[in-house]
Amino acid sequence: MSLLSIRNLTVRLGRAAHAPAILEDVSLDVQPGETVGLVGESGSGKSTLGMSVLRLTPPLLAEGTSGEILWNGQDVLKMRGKALRQLRGGEMSMILQDPMASLNPVFSVGSQLGEALKRAGRADLQAAAEAALAEVNIPSPAERLRSFPHQLSGGMRQRVVSAIGLAQEPKLIICDEPTTALDATIQFQFLELLRALQKAHGMAMLFVTHDFGVVARICDRVAVMYAGRIVETGPVREIFRNPRHPYTRALLAAVPSTREAPDRLPVIDGAPPSVGNRPEGCAFHPRCPLATDRCRTQPRMEPQAPGHDAACWHAKEVAAA
Repeated sequence: MSLLSIRNLTVRLGRAAHAPAILEDVSLDVQPGETVGLVGESGSGKSTLGMSVLRLTPPLLAEGTSGEILWNGQDVLKMRGKALRQLRGGEMSMILQDPMASLNPVFSVGSQLGEALKRAGRADLQAAAEAALAEVNIPSPAERLRSFPHQLSGGMRQRVVSAIGLAQEPKLIICDEPTTALDATIQFQFLELLRALQKAHGMAMLFVTHDFGVVARICDRVAVMYAGRIVETGPVREIFRNPRHPYTRALLAAVPSTREAPDRLPVIDGAPPSVGNRPEGCAFHPRCPLATDRCRTQPRMEPQAPGHDAACWHAKEVAAA
């Protein structure tokens, strides 16, 4: 049984059936202890999907949400009150892209971490807070508990956010591009830390990113998103070796090589469609070199290999290329 099972999730800008959809008919599973990457260009709906799982979307989007988000068999979209509060932070947690947007600048690190530990029922908050900071490799934890967010480096702030997210030992942590604001060295250290924490706590991760390098380092499976839909899913190695959707292939081709320096980096011609102006059928077809008239009809997700699905009429041509 999947730990998290998303079924036919649609998020519209309001209740009306004709309202533009930010997410459309999204289905995804996360198994216990697994790391699933969500990859795609900005505006593809990755962060909205992560926020929807925790019911943190704005009221307008919440009104336009339909489908199922099953957590241990219970529909998150039907949870209310105490059940929803226990879910957030307790069973699921989230690390956001910008730690300064997550941390309150007028409260010390100890105050904010202590609040999460108090909800977890820890008795000795001081000792528990120091242990939590030590676990995420923050030196001199007792001193750092007295610090304010602006007194810490970007990498250290992100570790504090991680400590808060792990305070109640959740079974799933949603990481919304947590390495974007970090330089390459700190990014590597943070990813290694996340993998160690995942192994120590036995938690699953849903990792939102636009960087296939991050996916290769930390993820077991990957789901590629474009214009509010998942267009391809599969094990990371399978996706890297045998992409079956033109968009996935184009994203992989755009990753710079360390072996040679091309005269010009590969790019994907055109731009992603806006929410209110998506083309009929496959949303990628205006940018796709393989597009035909048939692509104006929405393709279904079809099995391409064990555990590998893609929504493309030309999957065999992509594989051959």
